[in-house]
Amino acid sequence: MIEIYRDLLIVTCIGLLSWGIIRIERIYQYPFFMGSMFTSFILPQAFALIDQPGILTPKAVENVLFVSFLCAAACWIGYASKPNRKWLAKLNIVIDERKLFQAGIVLMIQGLFFNFLLSRTTIQLAETGGTWQGPSTIYLFFSQVINIAFGLFLLQSLKHPKIINLICTAISGWPLLSTVLGGRRQPMMTLIVIIGFSLWLVYRFLPPRLVIIAAIFMMTVLLPVFGAIRGDFWNLVLTGNWEKVFSLVQDVFETQQKGEILELRNAAVFIDASDKTGMYGYGTGWWDSIVFQYVPGQIVGYDFKRSLQFNLITQETLEKLYGYTIPNGSTSTGIGDSFTEFSYLGCLTFAVIGYIFKHLWISAVYQKSIFSMLLYMGLISPAMVGLTHGIGRFVQEAIFQVSFVILVAYYSRAKYKSQYI
Repeated sequence: MIEIYRDLLIVTCIGLLSWGIIRIERIYQYPFFMGSMFTSFILPQAFALIDQPGILTPKAVENVLFVSFLCAAACWIGYASKPNRKWLAKLNIVIDERKLFQAGIVLMIQGLFFNFLLSRTTIQLAETGGTWQGPSTIYLFFSQVINIAFGLFLLQSLKHPKIINLICTAISGWPLLSTVLGGRRQPMMTLIVIIGFSLWLVYRFLPPRLVIIAAIFMMTVLLPVFGAIRGDFWNLVLTGNWEKVFSLVQDVFETQQKGEILELRNAAVFIDASDKTGMYGYGTGWWDSIVFQYVPGQIVGYDFKRSLQFNLITQETLEKLYGYTIPNGSTSTGIGDSFTEFSYLGCLTFAVIGYIFKHLWISAVYQKSIFSMLLYMGLISPAMVGLTHGIGRFVQEAIFQVSFVILVAYYSRAKYKSQYI
C-alpha cells in the first residue's frame, strides 16, 4: 500500500501542476501554487521517508502518505466548488484611492517605526524550540504591515506611475527585500507573489511556461538550501561562486535523502500518535496557535498564557510513545496538524482555504476589488506556509492580514455603493 499511496500523491501533484500549466493564467491560483509546494516540499521528503522510515512502522508511513494525498486532492476540490454570490457581493468594496493612499502611508510609517525598534532590540529566544520571545515579538508583529503597504503602492505605481507612488513603493518594499537577501524563504515567496500577482492584475503579464516549469524545479532544489545557509546563498551567487552553490545543493539533497531530519516524519509521528490515543484537538490546536501569537506573555504573564492553551499532544507525549524528539527548527506540517485536529476529515481544511481563495480570485480579477487584491496577495504566502509549517500558522497570519486589510478598506471605502451590490 505504501507504493500505491505514493503513486496517488505523485499523480495528484502532477494534476495540480498540469491544471496550471495548461492555462498559464492559473499559476497564481490556489490549486497550482499549492501543487508546487506539495511537489517541491512534500514529494522529496516522501521518497526519503519511504527509504528511511526510522522509528515509523509501515502502517505509519502508509497513513502519512495517504493523508498527504487527501490534502493535495482537497486543494482542487475546494477551489472547484461553486462560489457564493453573497460572499462576492460583500467582497466588492468600492475604494476611494485618495484615502487608500493615505492608509498606505500610515501602514508604511508604522512598519518602518517597528522595524527600527526591532533593529535596536536584542532578540530573546525561548529555552525550548528557539522561538522569539519578549518585546521583539511585538515589534516584529506590527512591522509586517509594511508588506500590505508595499502591495498597495505597487498596484498604484503600475496603474499610475507617478513619482510619489514609485518612491513609496521603493521605501515600503525595502524591508521585505532586505529580509529576502538575508536568506529567509517565506519573505522571498511573499515578494515574488506580490510582484507577480500585481503585474498580472494590472498588465495581465505572465511568464512563459518553460520559465514556470524551471521555477518549480528550482524551488525543489533551492528551498532546502535556503533553509540550510540563509543569507550566505546570495553571497555565493553575487560573488559568482557557482561551484560552492552546486556543492551545497548536492550536500543538502543527500542529507535530505538520508532522512535524518524530515518534517514529513514529524507529521507521521503526530498522525500515528493521534490515531493510537484517540486524542484529537477539534480546533483546539489552532486556538493554541492563536494564543501563542496574539496573547503577549510578557504583559499578561506566561503562566496565564499557558493556562489558555490546551496542548493535547506535546513533546512529552511523543517521547513517551516513541522516544522521539521533534528536531529544533522543524515542523509538523499542515498535513500533521490538520489530522491531529479532525482525523482524516482534517484534509477538508485545505478545501475550505481553497474555497476562500476562489472567491478572492473572482472578486480581485473580475470585479476589480482592491480589497480582494490586497487580501489575496497577503494570504498566498500564509497558505503555502500552512502546508510547510502547519494550519495553525496559516490561521495566525490570516487573522493578521484580514484584520489590517479590513481596517484599510473601512477607512478607504467610497461613499457610493457598488453596481454589483
